[in-house]
Amino acid sequence: FFLTEIFDEVVLSLYESALEQQPQRKRLSEGVALVAHSGYGRRDNAPFSDLDLMLLHSNRVASLIPEFAATLVQNLSDVGVELGFSVRTSGQACQLAMVDPIICTALIESRFLSGNESLFHKFFERFRRKCTNRTTNQLIKNIEISRQAERRKFGDTVYLLEPNIKRSRGGLRDIHLLRWVGFAAYGEAMPRKLKQMGKLSATDHAALRDARDFLLVLRHALHFKAGTAQDVLTKHEQLRIAAGRGYEGDEGVLPVERFM
Repeated sequence: FFLTEIFDEVVLSLYESALEQQPQRKRLSEGVALVAHSGYGRRDNAPFSDLDLMLLHSNRVASLIPEFAATLVQNLSDVGVELGFSVRTSGQACQLAMVDPIICTALIESRFLSGNESLFHKFFERFRRKCTNRTTNQLIKNIEISRQAERRKFGDTVYLLEPNIKRSRGGLRDIHLLRWVGFAAYGEAMPRKLKQMGKLSATDHAALRDARDFLLVLRHALHFKAGTAQDVLTKHEQLRIAAGRGYEGDEGVLPVERFM
């Protein structure tokens, strides 16, 4: 989470700077909440991942939002942040999430950053209720269909020669899928909480935790080496990482084969 903490410091500093430039700062601060979501909300963003942010606002400050949002986006862009940014009311966010599984799964990973915390919690409880009501089965189906389409695009087998660490079958997305289905079914996305609720065994929780940590280490290694967003584990990177992490071979099995 150390990398996320660094990003948080930068984002919050620029948020405060943008807020200070607004003539009606106090009124605005009481009617907005800055929300991290997707990977940034989960705290597992890689070094060169996009930072996904939502500026949640109440209707009473709607007229102040365009100028504030433009200033915030400009501040973030000026320091080189690759940004995914949206501006929504609670009602808009919930409505969009119910018709678009990609928006829905992104918002499942919502995390409060700054502003009116009560506004955020009211939104998220409203969102949770919508996700876990009578539409749950359809929501889970839509999430699974979206994931299946992604697998077809990035590789629907665990035997790919050059897999995408995030999106190919068996990658991080399949761990995310469990979180999203868990939220739709039980109102909680975190495997730790699902374990506490008795919905996930201790053995499965440990396996998921270890798999997540392993895949994140690999993804970070790819990003740092490339100096950009890079999630494909190429043959060259397989050799480099296998050697760097001390994998050993034996008769008939190369170190890189053991690693893969």
